[in-house]
Amino acid sequence: MPECWDVVVIGAGPAGLTAAQVAGASGLSCLCIDRLGPGGELINLGLLHDCPDLPPDTTGADLVTRLMDAATAAGVELAFGEVRELQRGEPRRIVTDDETYQARTVIVATGLTPGRLGVPEEERFDGVGLSHCASCDGPLYKGENVVVAGAGEWAAQEALDLAALAGHVTLICPEHEAARLSSGRGRQLAGLTNVTVIPGRIASLEGAEGLEAVVIERAAIQERHPTRAVFVQSNRRAALDFTRGLLAVEADGRACVDGDLCTSDEQAYAAGDVRAGAPERIASAIADGRRAGLAVARLLRGRDGEQQGGR
Repeated sequence: MPECWDVVVIGAGPAGLTAAQVAGASGLSCLCIDRLGPGGELINLGLLHDCPDLPPDTTGADLVTRLMDAATAAGVELAFGEVRELQRGEPRRIVTDDETYQARTVIVATGLTPGRLGVPEEERFDGVGLSHCASCDGPLYKGENVVVAGAGEWAAQEALDLAALAGHVTLICPEHEAARLSSGRGRQLAGLTNVTVIPGRIASLEGAEGLEAVVIERAAIQERHPTRAVFVQSNRRAALDFTRGLLAVEADGRACVDGDLCTSDEQAYAAGDVRAGAPERIASAIADGRRAGLAVARLLRGRDGEQQGGR
């Protein structure tokens, strides 16, 4: 293991693994760190619906295997641990619970935090009615009425995965999102007789020993909706706590980037859902990873060329 890596990729989801593979294939020494294991949220997804270049029966786990095999074949090394701090300096220091790594450049691909409803009862029902993973917990509610709360492609993916298991799926999302679902993933959802899209938000949770119902608020009117489970994809934010203000962010907390996905720190890049303007699609995350990996390779080749030319 080198004392200082050319690039350390933080996050081993689709964006991170792709960025690492491209960097490694470009001849850079590359370490990819994830807090749990390769794949991130992707490992828990069922059939993928937004990756047209893949066979139609590809699952999240299938794609993780492909991306991980490609990265390791390119010479990328994997490490696991919670990154606690990204520090300034030459080189950059990446501090985890157990190790401190040094890198000439960093690619941040940590995605989004788990969703939150923002209601008082949320902690009480966590794990007994509230979930963040359809493929993990969906089979527990086979034939039952379930709810997905949230907007964006991850929420649509959850609804599609659950539609194959649950008796009925209700997707509760902001009004503008309900309108957007008339295109894209919405066409797939609209073709399912056991999926209903409701504009609004969850105002509270009800139940004695487990979740029994949610109260939906829309247009200042509240209505009770019986359900056994809520799969939460709302109020997700960029997982950037470890940068401690090092990177400039947009109003939504995602990292500001330029056309090469370089952040306000010229030695740090951001790829995937963690960066501003990300469309939250797997295919887009992979494209981001490729772009960031190539940009880092150009940057370091240019610097090395300058150093050699100055000798």
